[in-house]
Amino acid sequence: MNFSKPSFFACLLIMGGSAQLSYASGTMNEKEIENVDRVEVTGEEAQQRLSITAGLLADYEIAAKKLIMNLDNGSSNAIDISKQAEALLALSENVISSAQYRLPQCNEYLAKTLILKDNLQEISHASLEKDYHHDGVLPKAPGECYHTKDLFVHPATVIVLTRDDPTLNEKTKASISTEISEVLAHTEVVRQLVIY
Repeated sequence: MNFSKPSFFACLLIMGGSAQLSYASGTMNEKEIENVDRVEVTGEEAQQRLSITAGLLADYEIAAKKLIMNLDNGSSNAIDISKQAEALLALSENVISSAQYRLPQCNEYLAKTLILKDNLQEISHASLEKDYHHDGVLPKAPGECYHTKDLFVHPATVIVLTRDDPTLNEKTKASISTEISEVLAHTEVVRQLVIY
């Protein structure tokens, strides 16, 4: 059988059930997720909001897998890949809004993350890594906030990579694939933290 890295990894996450939910920089087990402080979902409006967010998160996963597929089969150029990453950014902004509702302890951290969008044309890849992947300019926040942030930061990194290498050399393609594969590993943790 031939699996792409993200779809294979997503299957492993799903099959892992109650084991550990993995992400690029570590794991959260079910007990840790259960112990996260969350706003209870009461009322029809809040339930509807989370239902919409669940759909957006599923759309995010589909779009991320499509980006990797298009990158792997060479059917997309840098402009196309960047547009697909921009679509992921838009989806992640909506998911972040629901995360801020369910995880108010993440509000400031996620709000500061969204500022990156205004700097994508100027920020260097090295600064993006230091300041957003590794939280250099972000306020201290609990570990659960990291996962939702990455739904935004990884596609932002893809936009910067395509900006800096419009020819999409093999190193850039590998970096893009890694960025999106890593963010796919975060989506199940976000689903557990925000939706359920």
